[in-house]
Amino acid sequence: LKHSLFYFTFVLVLLAAFSTNALSFQFVDDAGETIVILKPPTRVVSLVPSITEILHKIGAGHCIKAVTYHDAYPAENARKEIAGGYFSPSLDVIEAVKPDLIFYSGLQKGVKEQFKNNRCQLVELETRSLADSREKILLLGKIFNKEKQAQDLIQSINDQLRTIALKVESIPPENRQRVIRLMGRDTVMTPGDDSFQNEMIRAAGGIPPQLGRKGDVAAISKEEWIKFNPQVIYGCGGDRKTAEAFLGRPGWKDVDAVKNNRIFYFPCELTCRAATHTGYFVSWLSSRIYGELYSKKAFQVSDEKILRTRKID
Repeated sequence: LKHSLFYFTFVLVLLAAFSTNALSFQFVDDAGETIVILKPPTRVVSLVPSITEILHKIGAGHCIKAVTYHDAYPAENARKEIAGGYFSPSLDVIEAVKPDLIFYSGLQKGVKEQFKNNRCQLVELETRSLADSREKILLLGKIFNKEKQAQDLIQSINDQLRTIALKVESIPPENRQRVIRLMGRDTVMTPGDDSFQNEMIRAAGGIPPQLGRKGDVAAISKEEWIKFNPQVIYGCGGDRKTAEAFLGRPGWKDVDAVKNNRIFYFPCELTCRAATHTGYFVSWLSSRIYGELYSKKAFQVSDEKILRTRKID
């Protein structure tokens, strides 16, 4: 009987071990590190706003304990600890939270240095393209055991992008608008050729500049600006200051977008993130660029119908 009990206990331990391993998985993060997840984390510090946004959308927001002050959306972040800004997060605040996992950016080298020997896991994640954002949504769904929610989110984004793609198909090539994202402060800048922001311009039916420079941001000269001759300019937040400083100057003001007052501004949470609202922002941008065309019946791609009704007293 004694040996039988020992054998039974040993078998249970083995089964528990195999069960745990069956739930675990590994992946390679953006730093090239192999990350092994044994169970969904419950105390998370997210220093990357796009990742924070995705976590909330797939139903894992309750696991987040600290964010940056750039994480103004969604409103639930107001109840989280604020670990400083994106470019200079507070190591003390992060330490006090006692996280079991930190999502960080490659720009936040101090975070990696401080916590690399800590018991918590360090995961470098950023969304650098539209395809990359979909992959990260699926990855986060797997990490937090929210795979169904992640798949539903991607389906929703794809549906919105598909609707705009159908509308854009009807726009003749000669009517496509040249569109540029305005950035910079002391100089005029714009996203690089390989940026997700230029991907969003293309998805919206616009033609972004091709400067032969890659990266999140690249300087554009006055000569390049004039040669491209944007028909639509858009920015967010502090980009208004760049517009005020430069778009009244000779050369910078002599383009179609300035002459025709086709300068638009959107929330930075939409323009600067490839995350949960990509489809929504592409829809909005496309509607601003081609509002006159889209008002015509020929560009309607969805049937007119009542979606829902409610009584108003």
